[in-house]
Amino acid sequence: MRNVNLFIILLFLFACSGTKNQSDNMSFKKRFDNAKILFESGKFEKAKNQFQIIIENDKTSSLSLESYFLIGKSYIELNDYEEALYHLNYFSMFSNDIVKVEEAQFLKSKCNFQLTLDYKNDQTQSEFAIKVIQEFLDNFPNTIYYSDANDMIIDLRNKMAKKNYEDGRLYLKIRKYDSALFYFDIVISEYYDTKYCDDSKISKIFTYILNEDYDQAKAYYDQVSSTFISDNKNKEAKDVLSDYKNGLGLSGYYRLYK
Repeated sequence: MRNVNLFIILLFLFACSGTKNQSDNMSFKKRFDNAKILFESGKFEKAKNQFQIIIENDKTSSLSLESYFLIGKSYIELNDYEEALYHLNYFSMFSNDIVKVEEAQFLKSKCNFQLTLDYKNDQTQSEFAIKVIQEFLDNFPNTIYYSDANDMIIDLRNKMAKKNYEDGRLYLKIRKYDSALFYFDIVISEYYDTKYCDDSKISKIFTYILNEDYDQAKAYYDQVSSTFISDNKNKEAKDVLSDYKNGLGLSGYYRLYK
């Protein structure tokens, strides 16, 4: 009798186990649908947790791959760009959905953009971000995200230009004229499409004047006068030559240290 009872218990447990496995298999789809609802409702932390469960427990399914995409987007909304990069990169490598791969690659560009530092810091990450964004544009030349991607490149180039321009101004303030000119020249040659290009030309003129070489300042202006992006900046350059021809005066020192 005891053996019969044991057999019945084992049979019951086996049946329950089979029912549980079927329930688990079905729950991944339900969990995914619920996670999408959470994501679309702006509940990104909760959505992220649900997608993570699917990724960890249903590794080879299409739901898992789709979860990588949506958990990446969730991490972006939560400002965790490094985690977002990891998941979006995984999705891009294994997905055959070209439309979503394009979006994932664009989002990777945004993550790298967000990971760049303020202009006062080292700009290595900015250089890398530009490379990533340009690679995206090369791979998807007709992308619907072209304008946004190009705007990111412009922002990064302006940041890098400002870094070099401010370094030049710093050396100018401590009367290291050669070093100042070195950084202004970097802006002029490499960041010619930014507003800091005109400012660097003016600063070069000002540097020559500070170094008591007015003739060189005038000669340089004559050389670059037709290349100014802004007419107002061109006028400012002329004013610098006029105002400080006979010495800096109070306004010149204000300009130097402002």
